[in-house]
Parts: sequence; C-alpha cells; structure tokens
Amino acid sequence: MNKALTYLCALGGVVSSLLTSCTFQNIVTPDKTTPSYIAMEVNSGRVLYASNSNIKRPIGMLANLATAVVVMDWIKAHQVDMNRLITVPEGAVAWQRTNLLRLRAGDSISVRDALYSALMWDDSACATTLAYACGSSLSTGNPEGAFIAQMNNLARKLGMTTTVFKGSNGAVITQSSARDMALLGLYAINDTDLMAITAQTGCIVSIHSTSGVRKQTIRNNNKLLSGSGHVDGLKAGQSRSAGSCLMVTARRASVKRINPATGREGTFAQRLLVVMLGMPSSNARYREAARFLRDGWNAWDAWLPTNDYQDRTKFIILPN
Repeated sequence: MNKALTYLCALGGVVSSLLTSCTFQNIVTPDKTTPSYIAMEVNSGRVLYASNSNIKRPIGMLANLATAVVVMDWIKAHQVDMNRLITVPEGAVAWQRTNLLRLRAGDSISVRDALYSALMWDDSACATTLAYACGSSLSTGNPEGAFIAQMNNLARKLGMTTTVFKGSNGAVITQSSARDMALLGLYAINDTDLMAITAQTGCIVSIHSTSGVRKQTIRNNNKLLSGSGHVDGLKAGQSRSAGSCLMVTARRASVKRINPATGREGTFAQRLLVVMLGMPSSNARYREAARFLRDGWNAWDAWLPTNDYQDRTKFIILPN
C-alpha cells in the first residue's frame, strides 16, 4: 500500500472516497513533528488525502492570506479603489527580515501593489500596511487591533475552530490547522480579484517616498504556478516557526457527467485544493503537492456523481 492510500484509510468511514479497497495498516499517529496536509475536491468536499489535519501548529506567512481576504472584503464593501495610495505606518516596519520591499514609515504604496507583495512574497510590512488602512475605518485609536478582530471574526464565521490570529501578518506566530486553512481557502477561491493576484507569476510594484518613486520587481513564491497540474493560485509561505507551507488550488474546465442515481446529465466543476503545513523543505512541499494534484485528478476522472455531491459535512467533521 502506498503512503497516499495509507493516509486516506486513516480517515475511516467519514470520508467519501473512490478508493474503497484499502485496509487499516501502518496508520501514522498524528503529532506535531510530522507535516499536516489535506487534499480535497472543492465542489464535492471529498477529502482525497489527509494527515494531522486537525493538529494545531504555526502557519507562518499563510496568515497573510487571511489578511488579504479581510482586505478584499473591505474593498468590496466600501468600494475602495485598489489604486489608492496608503501610507506605511511605523508599526509595519517592525519586522525588517520580512520587510521585503524595504519600506519606511511614511512611504506610500497602492492597495493593489501591497496585496501583490503580501500574497506573492512573504512580505509582513505590506500586510500590516493594508491592515492599518482597513482597520482605520473601524478604529482610529487602534486600527491594527480592530483589523485583527475582523480576522478572528472571519475565522469564527468560517468554522476555523483551532485558529486565533495573533497579528495582522505572518511574522507574528499564529497557530491553525490544515483543516482550518482549507476552510479559509474554500472562502478565498470565490474572490476572483484575489485569485487573479495570486495567479500572477510576477509583477512590478511602485513605492512612493519623499525622494520619488522606486520600482521593484517581485516573483511569486508559488513555484507550482508555472508547472503542470492546472494550478491557478493562492499562496506559498515560509517561516522559522512553521517551516515550509503551501496552499494551492487547481482548476480544469467543467465536464458533463451522468448521475447513476438519477440517470440525468449534469455539469460538474473541477477544482482541487491542497494545504500543506510544516513541510521539511520548500522542494518537499512542491513535490508532495504536485503528487496530490496528479493523483487527485486521476481520482476525479474515475469518479461518478453521487447523491451526496456538494455535501461538505464529511470534510467539516474530518478527524485527525
């Protein structure tokens, strides 16, 4: 039995799967010293592979995705122009190691460019600058605190039961789980503007200061974007506390299938989501994610519609 099947069998009877012939052998006991991951088919909620999925652990710069999701909700709710320049506050430059654009307090950057750097890179300064801009519409006295409260409101809304965001960027250690991050991913992929940003392999951003405008080229940390597997977005992240983390989604064109239970033809979307936390290296996260995507598409190709299509209850109650 290969490793993928072993992990799949560990989920027991609550997981809807095509691979029904596996037996319970060599099940890995969940702990914090081994990676956590989930690979799932988005539209049905079927979990293909999982391990340590409910274990609470640092998520590193994947927290920037939660920051961006709250910011995108703010942009839509208040019709914010993404070309609007926002000012870099003093608090945004506290983490110089992850201030990748070398921003200084008082500099300005557009909302769009700050999102590019926060999502494509592990940029904490841009994430916090966005948090201050958004949070200032909620509280003039403590804009960052108000923004973090909104991040945690989102977590509760999505059912992220193991997650409490501690800061507005991934440089502040926040713990979550692969399951919770998958819930965040399921929410994020519905935002076409956010997905368009995370799908970019590179771009040029502009930093405005008293001495003029400085240009910076950035390249997306998500190396699977330029490969096979139909990957079209989300985020790679790296930190000392969290190790190598990755959240990727892949999409293929919708297909027609006959539902054996009804005899009727339906149109079915094709999208996979993979979350990996605590991987030992950058190469390992990409290698394993690519394998899950390949095997996931193979499982999808062999799948026939069932009456529990789009029933995500099995995913929500996923055990360790």
